[in-house]
Amino acid sequence: MLSLGCNILRTAHLAFEVVDLFQALGINFVAVAGPHFCCGIVHHRAGDIESANKVSQATVAKFESYGAKQIVIWCPTCQLRFEELIQKGIMPRFPMTHVTAFLAGKKSQFAFRRSLPSRVAVHTHVGTPQRELDANAAIKVLQSVPGMEVVGILSSTDLGYQCAPILLPRLGPERFRSIREELVQKAREWGADKIATLYHSCHREWCEVGGAGLLVQNYISILAETLGCARRDYFQEFKKLSNLDAILTLSRPMWDSHGLSKEQAKELVTKYFVPEEG
Repeated sequence: MLSLGCNILRTAHLAFEVVDLFQALGINFVAVAGPHFCCGIVHHRAGDIESANKVSQATVAKFESYGAKQIVIWCPTCQLRFEELIQKGIMPRFPMTHVTAFLAGKKSQFAFRRSLPSRVAVHTHVGTPQRELDANAAIKVLQSVPGMEVVGILSSTDLGYQCAPILLPRLGPERFRSIREELVQKAREWGADKIATLYHSCHREWCEVGGAGLLVQNYISILAETLGCARRDYFQEFKKLSNLDAILTLSRPMWDSHGLSKEQAKELVTKYFVPEEG
């Protein structure tokens, strides 16, 4: 079973790409995502520990109902949350691995359709064994891509376990941008033409940087590109446009198909992509 979590849906191209990759590998799997498969972190952060634990247990019960031999977790928060509950004895251990490790174990099966000559700096998170395992596994996956060279790792202990909105306010926007710019400058000094992110939250916070020969992509997108199943990254396009009218025009087929009015779409665009109009 491939558990994508709740938050990846804001970067829908990543959800499509990882599902496409699993299909390309011929894996027998079911992909699940959204609030019905929440790890309980939302309730936990709100201080409702009892409800949080019930939500977590209900999600794991749904995993078990599918009879899956292995649960492949995309979201680092989900994995952290489940591991904490297992260690505290609130739920029994179940066969769980992060998608980076799962794909690293399958890299010999990748049927690459094209080489991708490039120099990649990998944005990772450090400070916990799991985050470093994720980073090492993702690097192995990237090193398997024909023509690709990993030139270095971009990380900072100040960034916690992922570049998540709930963590970044502790730093403040100026400090975060300063750290990010320092790491981007390192990538340039190493001669990188790509920065690879690991997590969907990091991709959202990094995707507008670069330019001038430096592209930000999630490692899944890089892998999907070489395997012929890449999807369009609208989130990055919207962030780079940073213009209300332009984003509304480009995104119209999406919000129109969901029955949203232009005013409703405008509110969403303003909230996520253009905080201050004009």
